[in-house]
Amino acid sequence: MISQVGRELYKVPHRILDHRVFINGEIDIFLDNFELKRNDSEVETLFQVTEIVGSLKYDLSERCIALGNQRLTELSTAVNNLLNGVETLLEKAKVERKPSVELQEARRAREQRKAEFLSNLQHNYKRIDNSFEEKEEEIAELYSDLQLKLNINK
Repeated sequence: MISQVGRELYKVPHRILDHRVFINGEIDIFLDNFELKRNDSEVETLFQVTEIVGSLKYDLSERCIALGNQRLTELSTAVNNLLNGVETLLEKAKVERKPSVELQEARRAREQRKAEFLSNLQHNYKRIDNSFEEKEEEIAELYSDLQLKLNINK
């Protein structure tokens, strides 16, 4: 009996200070209440969002189409006006102006220098070709002389 009393006395502080059962019960009640309230509020917000989207879909789509058509016609007229302005500017820019005398003389001088350069270039090409042919002939003669001196038949 004394051992039982001792065991019971040993368990008393544990029973007094152990609040796990109470806290677990409170947590369960809080979670149940919270989930019920949250689910109700979420369903309400979903319905509100659905209503707003539906009203926007029907009301704003027609307004957007009407405003879009109006703005597009305004934009098309503005673009057409701009295009006409560009066309008139291009027509003004197409007016042919005669080049000045100095410019014409400079062009003639450049063409003359170009013609001289090309003729000199052709002359130099011919000189190079001729010297190449001469060197080929000299090398051919040297080899034929070597073949004769060494008595090598082809």
